[in-house]
Amino acid sequence: VRGRVRDALRSLPAPQREALVLAYWGGLTADEIARRADVPLGTAKSRIRLGLAKLREQVGPELELAA
Repeated sequence: VRGRVRDALRSLPAPQREALVLAYWGGLTADEIARRADVPLGTAKSRIRLGLAKLREQVGPELELAA
């Protein structure tokens, strides 16, 4: 599963991948990500939301089977 998540992350557009990595592995809030990327807060939130949705599409079924 770890490999699938890694592959799915690589397939994301760079801004979405960066936002997810900063949020989940970097522990940053959406506001902190927005300031760091110099984008509006709504854009940072959208990048996180869209990235998570794409990850769910690609890896979600496998995660459910592993649980």
